[in-house]
Amino acid sequence: MAKKPDVIQLWNPVISFLRCYGVVPLKQCDKDPYFERSSGSFCWCLSVALIYLFTFAISVCLVIDTFNSSSKMIADATFYLIYYAHCEMTLVFFLYYSGELVSLFQHWVETERQLHLRKIFIGKITKAQCWLIFIATVILSNLENGFYITGAVMDAKNMTEIIYLLVNLAGKGTDLSPYFGGYKNVYAFALIFVESLSEVAWIAGDLIIVLISILLRRYYEVLNRQLPSQQCGIISLRQLEEIRRVQLAISTLAQKIAEVFSPLILITIGCNVVYILTFLYSGLEADITSPSFFVRFVFTYSFIYIVLRLTFSVYLASLLNEMPRNTIHYLCGLPSIVGNNTEQQRRRLIKMDLIIEEIQSESTALGGGGFFILSKSSAASLFSLIVTYEVVMLQLPH
Repeated sequence: MAKKPDVIQLWNPVISFLRCYGVVPLKQCDKDPYFERSSGSFCWCLSVALIYLFTFAISVCLVIDTFNSSSKMIADATFYLIYYAHCEMTLVFFLYYSGELVSLFQHWVETERQLHLRKIFIGKITKAQCWLIFIATVILSNLENGFYITGAVMDAKNMTEIIYLLVNLAGKGTDLSPYFGGYKNVYAFALIFVESLSEVAWIAGDLIIVLISILLRRYYEVLNRQLPSQQCGIISLRQLEEIRRVQLAISTLAQKIAEVFSPLILITIGCNVVYILTFLYSGLEADITSPSFFVRFVFTYSFIYIVLRLTFSVYLASLLNEMPRNTIHYLCGLPSIVGNNTEQQRRRLIKMDLIIEEIQSESTALGGGGFFILSKSSAASLFSLIVTYEVVMLQLPH
């Protein structure tokens, strides 16, 4: 059996993990592109999506009375509902774009084979970075649920109190008796299971943004290191054409990735921002000022984690946006006149201008459906939005 491409070896555990949790309806196979749509996985993902939709509808019923209550209770309700809306939209994306994902992996495999011929590899360090990020994301995202359950066990004196605290957690402080009667305990434990399952759908978008940013950035870094030294002066037309082909292959791959994952980026970034803003408002009164150290710790951990996760993914994507400029700076630094042959000089200048125009015309930036581009300016805008919102909230009466 032929060795699988490096990119497939890297994505295999990620896709398999997401598939087990009902997020991605793809399975591994032994032929290009090494992933294919599976009816079993599709039915499993569809079932999970229906569970999220049902839970979302039940949650709306449970918190609908809060809209006649205080503004903080409305914020708590919004905080709870945006979570399941995010998970539901993420699953709908993967179900709808499963065919495009298979085509993307096919194109990625073909591009990697072209890059291997030019000695451009992912490398062991990059693989280790991706593995570290994948494992750390899974662990950190599931710690929150573990903290909540631990808090319920710590605050309870017996099993009855543990059940009561878990039920209260599942209902977000809402009395479940009018809705479920004697079955409220069953619903509470079922909801806690669903929340544990949905944690993977919640982190899937950020994880994918980070991984594709690291991999594409690696391709550009190796390309820039392989560029002939400007000190040698003479760069032949053949070398320029080779640079053009490699640059075009990477930028085409980046464009296809940006096109396929554009809706997911919009869902992920948009929901994360709303989540953070709601988290800020709902936590100002109750969570930070809670007499329980454990409650304050869980809130602080959850808030810092989601902010760092959003900032980290946007930052890595912004670095990818700057990588093609290095090739432009390299070409602009080459001597414009080489040798005495006027025709060769003219052809050489035309080739350099052509490469620069292609790089400038083909955007490799990741964006959210045309609404925004992940760059350093967008990261600064997000940060200023959060700070401004926080300042306004602090000035309002509680």
